Amino acid sequence: MMKEKAVRFLKRIKAECGNRETVILFALIVAVMYCPVWGGYLLYAIFRWKLCFAVASAYLVFWAGLFTPFFPCCIAITLFLKKIMKRYRKNGLQQTEGDPHGTKTVTGTAC
Repeated sequence: MMKEKAVRFLKRIKAECGNRETVILFALIVAVMYCPVWGGYLLYAIFRWKLCFAVASAYLVFWAGLFTPFFPCCIAITLFLKKIMKRYRKNGLQQTEGDPHGTKTVTGTAC
């Protein structure tokens, strides 16, 4: 039962991350999440601050571990941003539908 759920979950993740746009978004999120590592090593290379090297190495060792939530967090952020982008594109197309110049105003109740 648990194995079937895990297999279904992995298949769904593979299907969601199958296109090029999602892979690029995932790579950007991984790069941003590892920014303290690259930044720390860069500061060490420029200024030779040992503290930057130590903090960057500790961050890398912690997040590179097997049982850390790094990649699940990256996948969740990627799918969340993908959903927001999809919703934004869908709403943007609906507002200007039938109006090629986008000059039509959307009326509604004010908050």
